[in-house]
Amino acid sequence: EPSAELRPPRSTLEAPFAGAGHRSIAERSVPCSSVAMARSASISHLSSLALLAGLAACDAATAPSTETNDVVVDTESEAAWAQYVANHAFASSYAPRCRPYEPSAIDDLSRRPRVLVTGFGRFLNIRENATGRILERFLPGLAYPETEPPAPSEVDDPAAQTSVESGVVALPRSGEVEVCAMVLPVFWDLAGALLLAEAESFAPDLIVMNGVAGYTQPLWLELGAVNEAVGLEDGSGVLAALPDSPILAEIPDGLDARPNLLSWSEVRDAAEREVAARRDSLEGSRSFGEVLGGVRYAGFPRGSNTYLCNDTTFLVSTVLDHPGHVFRVLEPSHPREGGPTGLDVSTSLDGPSLPRVFVHWPSSLSVSTAAALLGAIVDAQLSANEAPTRGDPSLAEVW
Repeated sequence: EPSAELRPPRSTLEAPFAGAGHRSIAERSVPCSSVAMARSASISHLSSLALLAGLAACDAATAPSTETNDVVVDTESEAAWAQYVANHAFASSYAPRCRPYEPSAIDDLSRRPRVLVTGFGRFLNIRENATGRILERFLPGLAYPETEPPAPSEVDDPAAQTSVESGVVALPRSGEVEVCAMVLPVFWDLAGALLLAEAESFAPDLIVMNGVAGYTQPLWLELGAVNEAVGLEDGSGVLAALPDSPILAEIPDGLDARPNLLSWSEVRDAAEREVAARRDSLEGSRSFGEVLGGVRYAGFPRGSNTYLCNDTTFLVSTVLDHPGHVFRVLEPSHPREGGPTGLDVSTSLDGPSLPRVFVHWPSSLSVSTAAALLGAIVDAQLSANEAPTRGDPSLAEVW
């Protein structure tokens, strides 16, 4: 969470954020859960682009309706439109890169478990994102996409910020596990669309999405996500969601507060054991326990969690819960003649029974320690005796 002086004012829907003593956002990985957008002086030239206030002056013929659309990004400016076109082109042409699931005559019970794990990469001029680096350590062979911010008025290439690799990781209880790891661009709807494309081919038994929040904090297991997108620019610096727009407008079950699916107590217990075992180990000048203070259930709907992590979680979980239903994403507020108007996403997986969770990490945790903790979370779910259940907001300890 950015420090208060770097944040825009909170809306009346935003709950106070738990935690203090965070470093300046420019010093560490950027959180994707925060409703705040922090920018350094080096990118201040972007502040004039994609201004949401400009939409108020649009006439009735061009003003978008947030009542009938999902997350609509403001593409009124030419810079925003150029970025949107690049994002759409990348998503629509994306071909899955992980080893696909190929059923065989071998008994399905003998196959390796399969897990899809995701993190994020660069955000604006903040080059390091802890979750992308954690995945790089968790799966040998995955390379963190080291990219530079674009020059003013140039497109921030989403392809360069995406890294995907598959491989095998050995875990204590689950044995050898097939892993598909994705470092995703921090852009509205794009991360979720890429994840769904990869999941359709890879057919995971578990999806673990990851993002950072505070500089130091407990590990947050997100119980669910909410159908709301805060009107702030994403990692491109030019594409903002329209204020108070839903992530998806037409949902068959009408569920706007969507729970994740996990064997909650077994996963939490395993994570807490890993945290306790490392509590006194040093993380630079501090102990592990000072950086990561335990494990907590994070509630939903939560006003401080309506940014890009929530967008990815809600989009992925809702599509999984409705196999065969086509959802429209990546829609522009001001389409151009002959240009793209959105992207259709769907799944044929047995999504409603597929365990999925979003995990928020402290940004200052060492990569090697965090990779071991991620492994403990994955191992616990894949070997769980407890059937996965939907996240219950009444269990929440973080609001």
